[in-house]
Amino acid sequence: MTKSYKMVVLLAMLERGKRGWTESVTPKDVAPFFHNYLLEKEYRKKIDFSDRTLQKLWKYDEVGVSRLIATMPMAMWAGSSKGLVSFGDGMFRLEFDVRSVDTAKLCEWTREICEYRLHSYFERKGKSS
Repeated sequence: MTKSYKMVVLLAMLERGKRGWTESVTPKDVAPFFHNYLLEKEYRKKIDFSDRTLQKLWKYDEVGVSRLIATMPMAMWAGSSKGLVSFGDGMFRLEFDVRSVDTAKLCEWTREICEYRLHSYFERKGKSS
């Protein structure tokens, strides 16, 4: 579940466009996209959002979804990223610089990687269910 949540947070950041996707975000900023992405498809909902605790969030609750995102994946990711990302004072940040000439290409590649990894993750989980 955590790996898919990371990719969904990245997709939410990418939704801000090629110029703004590397800017810091709060869990509240990504909560609507995160919730919609995981619940818009029944198979995603069943695979990653169906345990007893998460079923309570099927109806959108900004505070609950934001709290979930803050603990998993943001805080967990920051703790294991070896300094590449951080989460503090309610802000999730990429801790590396991207040259402006590279931003558009990196945005495109990151989106492709996220979409591929999410597709693979849900396909694999769906087969094992």
